Amino acid sequence: MADRGAAGLSIAELAELVGARIELPAGADATSAGACEVVGLNTVDRARAGELTFVGSGKYARLLESSEALAAVVSDEIELSPRASARIVLRVKSADQAMATILERFAEPEALPAVGVDASARIAPTARIDASARIGPCVTIGDGATIGARTALFANASVYERASVGCDCVLHSNVVIRERCVIGNRVILASGVIIGTDGFGYRPSADGRGISKVPHIGNVVIDDDVEIGANTCVDRGKFGATRVGAGSKIDNLCQIGHNVEIGRSVVMSGLTGVAGSTRIGDGTRIGGGCGIADHLTIGRGVQLAARSGLMSDVPDGSTWGGFPAQDLRHALREIALIRKLPEWHRQLKHLLDPPKAR
Repeated sequence: MADRGAAGLSIAELAELVGARIELPAGADATSAGACEVVGLNTVDRARAGELTFVGSGKYARLLESSEALAAVVSDEIELSPRASARIVLRVKSADQAMATILERFAEPEALPAVGVDASARIAPTARIDASARIGPCVTIGDGATIGARTALFANASVYERASVGCDCVLHSNVVIRERCVIGNRVILASGVIIGTDGFGYRPSADGRGISKVPHIGNVVIDDDVEIGANTCVDRGKFGATRVGAGSKIDNLCQIGHNVEIGRSVVMSGLTGVAGSTRIGDGTRIGGGCGIADHLTIGRGVQLAARSGLMSDVPDGSTWGGFPAQDLRHALREIALIRKLPEWHRQLKHLLDPPKAR
């Protein structure tokens, strides 16, 4: 993993890093300003002297007026007031993209387990571990499991029998990869992620007096460059695989049901649950706290607003929201009408109530 650099870059160096155009306050000397050192990064409202901040919307442009920041990275389309411009401004096409690049330079390198296998790890004799892998304390790796080159497993991670983890992966503490599941390359799994638990499948027992468990004989396949947040669970397929497509990012505390198929570059925010056998198309964005029913097809490039309850298929490129979810424009109209109901009720009650006797 490459050295990401450290704090202490100059304004000129940062401008070169992100391809920014430097705008100086009136009377400032270009040479002196370019040599100014940035000692840290912070939000607009919390930035202090010597720190760099970021402005990607008009809301933060207003906050910049009272900020103590030395300099601000500002998106091209945002107009600044004279007071907000009374500092060094780095103009870029997208402040958000520039922020990601600068954060990479300021971030400290991740402290990984040492190369090799920790003495406290429990490794099955038939497991295959690349010599460059990093196996931390109390890790367990089962029979026939495979760990690829430069992959790191933090303390107490577990890889069950015949599971496969690719190259350059990071499995944080207490991650569990169940039997026969397949993890691609450059996958990051945060603490507590469970890959390959049994799906939620039950049926009435034969005698009608209880509930019987349905076996799940499939697995989970996580493609390359996927990131999954803390305490998220991905259930194994009843038949075949539950799959998360390449480049997808899943937040903390999500539940992915059995035989769900998530496409490429999907972003799913926290506390979202996806029921079994639903298909999610490439490039879809799912807001936090959504509930998605089973056996649905969500098209490519869909946007689903936070707290939506999805109960039907969604065509490509749509923006839906609400409960039950529908086209977001219709959902917002309904919300606006609901807010008028108390006043309409008052007026209707006034019309219908008989006049009081005098």
